[in-house]
Amino acid sequence: MNYYLVFQNKSYKEERNGGYLWAPQKNHAGQSVHHWSDVGKVRKGDIIFNSYKGKMNSIIIAKEDARKHDRPLDLDELDLWEKQGWLVEAEYIDLPNPVVYKNYMEEILRLQGNKYAPFNRIGRGNTGYLFRVTDELADMLFGVVEGYNNVRREEVLTTNSQKEVIAEINNEIESREFLNDTEKELFVKSRIGQSIFKKKLIKLEKKCKLCGVTDERFLIASHIKPWNKSNNYERLDVNNGLLLCPNHDALFDKGYVTFNDNGDILISSSIDEPTCILLNIHNQIKLKINKKQMEYMKWHRKVIFKS
Repeated sequence: MNYYLVFQNKSYKEERNGGYLWAPQKNHAGQSVHHWSDVGKVRKGDIIFNSYKGKMNSIIIAKEDARKHDRPLDLDELDLWEKQGWLVEAEYIDLPNPVVYKNYMEEILRLQGNKYAPFNRIGRGNTGYLFRVTDELADMLFGVVEGYNNVRREEVLTTNSQKEVIAEINNEIESREFLNDTEKELFVKSRIGQSIFKKKLIKLEKKCKLCGVTDERFLIASHIKPWNKSNNYERLDVNNGLLLCPNHDALFDKGYVTFNDNGDILISSSIDEPTCILLNIHNQIKLKINKKQMEYMKWHRKVIFKS
């Protein structure tokens, strides 16, 4: 997922009413500029913070990948740009209390990065349309939004299609008689294995993170923080998942192995060395984990791991 900030002073009403973002491919001189060409890089699920007259009035979610599209008819009246362009179908989530960017400019400038940043050194918006936003700045902006609006980050990041998957699984859980939480988690795994969650994990790395098994029939989309302990966003967040073989999935789920912030494996002291050999676990195993995975893993170490 990528984050952006879009300046819509000239086109906010038209784009919001139409449910899209649009930018020309080239200017009148036939030149391509990054703040337009980046619109062509927007992918489904990307988050765009809006700016209109110095305020964040909406958070925008890309519903589909960007595609080539002529200038929408409702922008023709503005007659400001060339006809050929990029279009992103988008969902606008309006904020009851718009965020005034200048009130947080010092922190924004510190977090926004140097290249293709939305604001210049004196806190004014750079000339252009779409600008890249760092993960750190996105975290800060979401914090501000949550502080002044009843709009939670996980609800913004959970798309309608994901909500449908979650609701369907939860409804099936409620309609069945399970003896315990373990059976519920096994059912979730069987359903998640057919869903977008496993597909995303396979797209990242098509093998067990611990032993390298590549046969998809034996790969399980395992949650770091279990389904029944997660909110809707966390349930389908790819950062809350590990692709594991059945053997290592069982060890991780039951808390016999976990990982520290550096990705080094931690093995429960209750497992002796001969058993470790048979289970194919050893102290040299190391994962590459990002900051978001690190937060989930901290939870796993604290709550699940049997040190």
